[in-house]
Amino acid sequence: MTQTLNLISIYTPVKAGLDLVPGIIEETLRTPSVRLEEVIRYFFSKNGKLLRPALLLLGGGIARSLAQEAGIISERQETAELHLAAATEIFHAATLIHDDIIDSAPIRRGLPSLHVKWGPQTAVLAGDFMHDRAVVTIFRYGNDRITPLFLKTAGEICEGEVQELGEKNNINLTEEVHFEILRKKTASLLACALQTGALVWGIEEKKFEALGRYGYSFGMAFQIIDDYLDFAGRESEFGKTLGSDLEEGVYTLPVIRGLASAERDRVVRILHARSHGKRFSMLKKLLQKTGALSYAREKAADFIARAKLELDVFPESGFKTSLLALADYVIQRER
Repeated sequence: MTQTLNLISIYTPVKAGLDLVPGIIEETLRTPSVRLEEVIRYFFSKNGKLLRPALLLLGGGIARSLAQEAGIISERQETAELHLAAATEIFHAATLIHDDIIDSAPIRRGLPSLHVKWGPQTAVLAGDFMHDRAVVTIFRYGNDRITPLFLKTAGEICEGEVQELGEKNNINLTEEVHFEILRKKTASLLACALQTGALVWGIEEKKFEALGRYGYSFGMAFQIIDDYLDFAGRESEFGKTLGSDLEEGVYTLPVIRGLASAERDRVVRILHARSHGKRFSMLKKLLQKTGALSYAREKAADFIARAKLELDVFPESGFKTSLLALADYVIQRER
């Protein structure tokens, strides 16, 4: 695509529903605790991309258009879809809060992280509260396929987090193990969102599996580009501190590729350097020189190509077009 893609235009087919999601999130997280209310309001004062709710509504839109052809549609399903979209974003917010504590990340969405502003105890409890409200909503509005899918995904995310902790500062981390972590930590929830939306309306197994594979490949590309931007992005655009993964000993694809290059010894020396201030800029230059940053973008493009192929099983629709455009957006994005 030659035109610059943006989420506003990509989300057009689900705009009406997506516009309602922030209000449902606010309603779902309402609490008599003044302090908790303040923390929640602060966290959501800068909206993220609402990517997971958008994916859920796009998956729902594809399945709903098929259900309409069969005359199967109800107001109850529309209500469930919106609340599940909100629950998915709330659950994602909980994982971000806990991630920031684990990673000692100082900034989230351009603002001080919750643990920096209120302390780790309050941040942990706020994340737990959001996680609880998300699960309650899933049980209330889900069905006998949505609830197990969500619980399985929640478990995979935790497994990925623990696995990542165990691989910190591992200069022998392989691409294969790294991709397994990304699949669990990031891609699983994106795939879950798409499939959840479809399951609200009912969808045949072949198409359900195709949405899941799209979500996984899309999610892998999204995280790889995120890690690429951690080196190549602009902090003002990116919304969080560049090089934060490096400082925490989390080696992402560009670093893993650099370690596999002829410059491995230099990369190792930089990773073990005590001068943290200079380490990031030195490593960035070396990863550019070795082609490790370009390699990461190429890998992301490969995953996106796979994701788009999975949509071939669906008839043309605005929802399908948006998923194709969303895939292209991932490669173009700068934040």
